[in-house]
Amino acid sequence: MGFEKGMEYLRNRKWLGMLLVLMLSLTWLTACNSNNGNTPENTEAKEGNTGTNAAKTEEPAPEPEPAPVPQTLTVGIEAEPTSMNPFNSTDGNSTGVQGSMFEGLLKLDQNMKIQPLLATEYVVSPDAKSVTFTLREGVTFHDGSKLTAQVVKDGLDFVRNKDNKMARASFFSFIEDIKVVDELHLTISSKDANSAMAAYMTHSAGSVISPLELDKKKKDPNYNLDRSPVGTGPYKFAEWKDGQYVKVVPYDGYWNAEGKAKLESITYKPVTEASTRINMLKTGELDIVKNVPSLSAKELEGSADLDISKTPSMDVYYVGANITKKQYNKDVRQAMNYALDKEQLIAQVVNGYGRIADSAIAPNVVGYTAQTPYAFDVEKAKELMKKGGYEKGFDATLWTRNETEFIAVAENVSIQLSKIGINAKVVPLESGTMFDKLDAGKETDMYIGRWSPGTGEADWGLRPNFHSTRIPPNYNNSNFYVNKEVDKLLDEALATPDAAKTQEIYANVQKIIFEDAAWTFLYSPESIVGKRKNVANVVIIPNGYMDLNNVTKE
Repeated sequence: MGFEKGMEYLRNRKWLGMLLVLMLSLTWLTACNSNNGNTPENTEAKEGNTGTNAAKTEEPAPEPEPAPVPQTLTVGIEAEPTSMNPFNSTDGNSTGVQGSMFEGLLKLDQNMKIQPLLATEYVVSPDAKSVTFTLREGVTFHDGSKLTAQVVKDGLDFVRNKDNKMARASFFSFIEDIKVVDELHLTISSKDANSAMAAYMTHSAGSVISPLELDKKKKDPNYNLDRSPVGTGPYKFAEWKDGQYVKVVPYDGYWNAEGKAKLESITYKPVTEASTRINMLKTGELDIVKNVPSLSAKELEGSADLDISKTPSMDVYYVGANITKKQYNKDVRQAMNYALDKEQLIAQVVNGYGRIADSAIAPNVVGYTAQTPYAFDVEKAKELMKKGGYEKGFDATLWTRNETEFIAVAENVSIQLSKIGINAKVVPLESGTMFDKLDAGKETDMYIGRWSPGTGEADWGLRPNFHSTRIPPNYNNSNFYVNKEVDKLLDEALATPDAAKTQEIYANVQKIIFEDAAWTFLYSPESIVGKRKNVANVVIIPNGYMDLNNVTKE
């Protein structure tokens, strides 16, 4: 190789070297750039393959909406209602159903205080002979007819007219006159002073019925008001299937926006057998059961799905007897009171959910005064039987409703009375049949009674059962009890506007009735209601009424 070729060779080697260095540098830079750009793509691809990245970036799946709770309520009642006409029914099953459809001028609250309803206010005259009501404006009946003072007067005139043969006719016998002042005011007057007039207007019998329905009845005596209830309440009548149910649905035109019906329907289902009612409550076939048997209450108290409420009632259980029969003289009646171990009866029959009856009315009735209960003393009872001329006893018939608790009471009483020689044969009767027989007053011997004054005060607690003017037929005094002093005092109490004086008079009346042993006094039970936990806003009034107007299901 010459010098020139050698220099050219060296120059070519130098350029080749530089070219090689340049290529390596470019390769390195490309590799660096490539690595920087690939890092997030590779990470994302890797996380995407495992699913981890999706969990971090996607919104949580929304919880599924709970299915709406059907707003339909089914209530178990003890027996078939007798009528949907408040003027013509006296049993609790009927009035309980009517309460969702009908309203009166006034009502009682949970503390037994009088509250306005269709009347916004009332004024009692100083001599207690009249009361003037101011009606609420804008109230309509389910058929669209309008509430006026004349409508209220027409209804009261209809029920107290004995020619119309309404079962509640006697309830309004104190009314002498009703005067319509104007469209929204009327005055009810009595012949004698009557301090309980306002309280009487809280009773279910004082419900206001549609004038259109009354007109139908007046034009056609055969028109069946018992089956065509039209009132002003939040619910209206839908259907009555004999022996199966009575159903009510909301009334859209209800006057009280806050009190509008919240349920789609209420179905009242008669189930005579108590154990069946309880089983249906457990399975959800029933949402509410009133008058839960005490034995079942013990069992249900621990249930996860059910609530049990217990409140003092205004009921008094008693043994009545036709005291026109000589074997039920005062000595024998007192003997029957001494012969019964009421503590044992309460423990065995109602499992302790009650108290011994120490008056003909319960403690939360206005005007109540406690008496000293007859002590359990069989020997003393036998002495009284001897004194009364029945040392060897006698045979008797003891009627009772064909309902579980009534039958249990009757059987317990029968066993205990047998210890003083009274052999009482227990005869269960359908409740309507038993009421008819008692009202007729022709075959009465002994019977198990339960009494609660719907007005919450002493006059209606005592008068129907102990005033001589209320002896059957068609009245409540099925004992045929006559005591002129009691008559006089009851009338005097009603004519006395002074509350303290009235209380004193009623205390005397209760003392006489208790010493006379007009009844065999048994016990005053607690009111036990069972319901599903998702049923809210059930209100129990001590007079036994169950207010369902604001009930919802959650």
